[in-house]
Amino acid sequence: MNQSSNDLSGTVSGPVVQAGHVGQLHITPAAPAAPAAPTALAGLPPDVPEFTGRGTALDAVTAGLRPDSAASPLVVSTLAGTAGIGKTALAVRAAHDAVAAGWFPGGVLFINLQGYDVDRAVRPDIALSVFLSALGVPDELFPPTFQGRLSLYRSKLAEIASRHGAVLVFLDNASSTEQIGPLLPAAPTHRVLVTSRHTLGDLPGSRIVDVGVLEPAEAAALISRTLRTRRPGDTRAQDEPDAVRDLAALCGHLPLALAVVASILAGDPDQSVGELTAALRDRATRLEELTYGQRRSVAAAFELSYARLTAEEARMFRLLSLNLGQQVSLAAAAALTGGSVPRARKQLRALRDAHMIEPGEPHGWVRFHDLLRLFAEWRRQEEDDEASVERAVDGLLVHYRDSARDAVERLVAEARAGGRDEAAEEWLDTERLNLRSALHLAQLHGRSAVVLPLAHHVSWLLRRQQDWSAGLEVCDMAVRFARADTDQGQLALALYNKGDFLKHKQDYGRALPVFAEALDGYRRLGDRAGEARTLHSMGTVARRDRQYAEAERYYSAALPLFRALDDQQATAHTLFNLGHTARGQGDQELAEDCYRQGLDAYQEAGHLIGRARTLHRLGLLAAATDRPELARRHWEQARTAYEAAGHAECCGRKVAALLDG
Repeated sequence: MNQSSNDLSGTVSGPVVQAGHVGQLHITPAAPAAPAAPTALAGLPPDVPEFTGRGTALDAVTAGLRPDSAASPLVVSTLAGTAGIGKTALAVRAAHDAVAAGWFPGGVLFINLQGYDVDRAVRPDIALSVFLSALGVPDELFPPTFQGRLSLYRSKLAEIASRHGAVLVFLDNASSTEQIGPLLPAAPTHRVLVTSRHTLGDLPGSRIVDVGVLEPAEAAALISRTLRTRRPGDTRAQDEPDAVRDLAALCGHLPLALAVVASILAGDPDQSVGELTAALRDRATRLEELTYGQRRSVAAAFELSYARLTAEEARMFRLLSLNLGQQVSLAAAAALTGGSVPRARKQLRALRDAHMIEPGEPHGWVRFHDLLRLFAEWRRQEEDDEASVERAVDGLLVHYRDSARDAVERLVAEARAGGRDEAAEEWLDTERLNLRSALHLAQLHGRSAVVLPLAHHVSWLLRRQQDWSAGLEVCDMAVRFARADTDQGQLALALYNKGDFLKHKQDYGRALPVFAEALDGYRRLGDRAGEARTLHSMGTVARRDRQYAEAERYYSAALPLFRALDDQQATAHTLFNLGHTARGQGDQELAEDCYRQGLDAYQEAGHLIGRARTLHRLGLLAAATDRPELARRHWEQARTAYEAAGHAECCGRKVAALLDG
């Protein structure tokens, strides 16, 4: 190892070493005399001229390197997990800044441990020997045992600390605490800078700085800056700013991918940014396109991290890509693999530590970086047979179907009791996009038995959230599946749901024919509840469209069906709406009779808000027919009922205003 050397200009004293891998190590031993403070710059890789952004993370790393930042050796571990995130570039910039500030007069020891390359990873004993050589110890004086070399290494560092001052030990690309533990100095003066794709949470004295992808503006600036650096007269980035932003987004704002596309553009001055952006839009070939030469490949960088996963962790990583939504819950991950929740939790934790996935929101959910999702899909296609993929799809879809059903049932039960299930609300809100994506996955794999019940619950959710466009898309999907599956019951339900969305969108002309087809289906099936519900909805469509005679006909047909079913609440709703219809036709007497029957039905059903609304309407009717005292009694009763139903702040105020007037 002492046969290699570097030539340096300037005056350098103190130990300085930069090691790529052991076979190509270049060492500059400490000068025999040290009258001047060393710069130690030769011990670091060159700073990256195109380095962009990272202000917060850079400040955090620099704060850890500051000599007075702690009383004991401080390890700063910069990581954001995924390969190509720019950990080394950030650490190198921070190290150069620290050296320039004079914080490490004793020198810099640098080595790339290549921890994720099975064939080239540097073992701790080899790294220790490299550093001993850098510290000026001849090979023939190396102690024969590992412990002896470790003691000598730490003694040399302590000696430098007393003579020159602090040393920066820069351990790049470490894969585990075991790989770097022996290289930590004992003297409290020194600092250690570590980069890793794993969160080394068990590293003593470490300060973890998570490094994420660049902000969109920083990513676009990196592409532009790289082109200006490589080709000073290049104006393509300035000429196509929108294409640069799109290109950065297709790279997932990942620094390695951004560097690759910038290199492609710099190497081909005739290619426009827009042309390269168009080439990357194809998800199937994007990872292949993100390659430049023999050394820069996003997929190859991911492969090194993937190779270190256990078989179970790798399988979880691949199957997670089947979920088409933005993130995956712990329960959904367990359903994908067919394993237990505790086992899935352990596997997800390992994948997060390896930064193959990222934490989601809320706690317990995880998500992919866009390019890692593509990589997971590619590995799944290469490694998993069709049967295992289909089992995973079935497990995921059944999980979403059953979980959505349970959440909806809980919400409906709580609402009827006058309460609110916060956990179910939060789950549905978090899983909204996943539930819609699950429908597309079920459609893709032809799972009609899951699509139809899941679509029913998803449409209920979307109707509740007043997302009419998305709801119609779900309903149309369910109708197509039900027609193909020849399930008349599911077809009638899907048609009813579609009609209901059109009703809420106030598209009455399209809603009535859809409801009419659902009505025919329910009548053929002998489903009286479905028939009654559909007739009532048709009455509401006609009433809102001011077709009062048609509305009365539909409501009147629904009323005896609800009564025969002993559904007091639906009976009350129908009578209430018949009262509205009668008022629309100018028949005040019939309207009052319907409202009073509805009031009795609401009373029997224990429906407070319905009773309050009916009393409110009876008051308006009495006022319109010049009976002010009766109107006042109805409104006073209505205000009391609104308060009992918990609607004093909204509806109760309206009645109070009528009373005050």
